[in-house]
Amino acid sequence: MRSIIVGGGVAGCAMAAALGRTTMSSSATIVERRLPGASAGMGFILLPNGLAALDELAPGIDWSDAGHWITRASLRSADGAVLSEHALEPSLCVSRHRFLRTLHELASADGRTRFVDGASVEGYERDTEGLGRAVHLADGARLEGEVFFGCDGARSRFRSMLFPDAELSDAAVHELVSVAEAPELARALGSTFRKFHDPRGGLAVGMIAEGAGRVVWFIQMDARMYRVRGTSADAFASFADAVLTDWPAEVLEAIACTDFSRSHLWQTRDLPPLAQLASSNAVLLGDAAHACLPFTSQGANGALVDAALLGRLLRDTRTQEEVMRAFDEYTRLRGPHHRRLFLEGRRLRDAFLAPVDAQGPLLPLVA
Repeated sequence: MRSIIVGGGVAGCAMAAALGRTTMSSSATIVERRLPGASAGMGFILLPNGLAALDELAPGIDWSDAGHWITRASLRSADGAVLSEHALEPSLCVSRHRFLRTLHELASADGRTRFVDGASVEGYERDTEGLGRAVHLADGARLEGEVFFGCDGARSRFRSMLFPDAELSDAAVHELVSVAEAPELARALGSTFRKFHDPRGGLAVGMIAEGAGRVVWFIQMDARMYRVRGTSADAFASFADAVLTDWPAEVLEAIACTDFSRSHLWQTRDLPPLAQLASSNAVLLGDAAHACLPFTSQGANGALVDAALLGRLLRDTRTQEEVMRAFDEYTRLRGPHHRRLFLEGRRLRDAFLAPVDAQGPLLPLVA
């Protein structure tokens, strides 16, 4: 059966790799709106569940080369005082660019996957019985398939074609994500994720060494209280300078070592849980299925787990009927987890927006 994968990020490439281990897919086409080499984010943390999924998808690959191991979290106040410290199960902070490049190679390794880059899916064609038959691209091309995977992220257009009533929440928290070329700061951070909190709530800075002298760092802010005036490098730098003037030396060093032309302002939204993750022979995974708030650190990890599970459920399928039964089982197994992450993300968001209490801030990592 021919598979069409909408979206060539973490979820799409992981799904293509998973299909390579099944009997159902004769070929796969990944439609990705970005052109090769386009900016694709800064980095993220691979938690134990994501690492376990990677071991299942690609048991022969050592992913540690893609990043830097993290074993502790240190939560601090805006004056630098330590509020709490936590040992973590070993997790990997990875460069999104390097990680995606390796996933891309993995997805195309068997020769059955082709990429259509710089293309946007504008339509989804069904037959009279509701079975998907093709996607239509913006340039007029029509790609036929027997099975369809929606992997095009939180603002998924494919999701809107399957479930028009599914809508993202409003953005209560904005996040300015940057990379600092700061070898000394990276060495000082070592294997610790460090996060500083304004005691009044609604403002925090997190930082983590990604390797090779690079530090991925972010400013999280209450969207009602803080406003970045524009999306230029100057606007980003001016905002960081203004709101973090008296923050610890590590924060000021990160600002000084950052090229803000590479920064990204993210309006964080989540997706209320869907009753179904599939419609006939089409299924959603990754953020298209369960966009969650960044406090959970489960975006990429959830996508990898989704792909590994679908690969397992589809391993011996040979007909569309068997595929649709596998999709129903995927909804049954993943739906409760998606609901739990949604609620946990909301709980962490509400705690972030409130003043820091006597117990200190909550650890923003969810398994």
